[in-house]
Amino acid sequence: MYNYVYPYQLYLFLFTGLVNFYNMIRKNISLYEEDMKKMERIVEKYEGNLSAAMREIIGFAHFMERRFGSLEEAKKIEKRIKGVCITNMLLNWFLMYTEACLPDEKVLKSLEDIHAITRVSDLETIADMGFAVDIKISADDDQNPTEATIRVSGESMHAEFIAKLTACFLAENKEMVVEEVSRFPTFITVKLKSSGEVGRETIYKVMRDSLLKYFGERHVMMQELLHKGVWNPMITSVTEWNDVQRYKYPRLYRF
Repeated sequence: MYNYVYPYQLYLFLFTGLVNFYNMIRKNISLYEEDMKKMERIVEKYEGNLSAAMREIIGFAHFMERRFGSLEEAKKIEKRIKGVCITNMLLNWFLMYTEACLPDEKVLKSLEDIHAITRVSDLETIADMGFAVDIKISADDDQNPTEATIRVSGESMHAEFIAKLTACFLAENKEMVVEEVSRFPTFITVKLKSSGEVGRETIYKVMRDSLLKYFGERHVMMQELLHKGVWNPMITSVTEWNDVQRYKYPRLYRF
């Protein structure tokens, strides 16, 4: 004989199960008036749905925790960096005039002020700075690699700059040497290897030479121009230079 369950019994069973499940996961949350004021805009976004607002806040807290390692580290972001928003045209101008120049050591260290970089794979978060690129990094060891490959795809100037930053960071922090760079219209690939167990001075020279070869063709020249004021007067004093630059270079400003 079959046992029939009438509809109202089924509804009662489901309702009881849901109530028990809800009671099992329910937590009491105490909020003060000042807390509600801080949440006011988010609550308004969800038309007064406090549960939806809380879910968004929890999701954001989880995102910040993954990004910085802990909420305590995330809270320091305001002290560590002040964001700057510039137009794409200004950004491209900056990238063009720093092309083939290596970043200073202080610039590399500033990356760690934005992101907690402890492993090679953490360098993929550099793309989150706002560049139109996607980064993929593979290494034989995430902490102490002997071989690593960087693949940056996206807008060409952005990809070149991020690949250069990443390669310089690995050279500075993991003592790796750039072995090969392949440039394509839509992506750039950089292969690095360990510099080996040699003297400190030799390591420095090998790393520097590899970075200059692949990313710093104009670096030495620009350093000379920046630090020795004699070059600009010398260049501009060349015979008929003013007439040459009038046609070769665009006007500074148009009136």
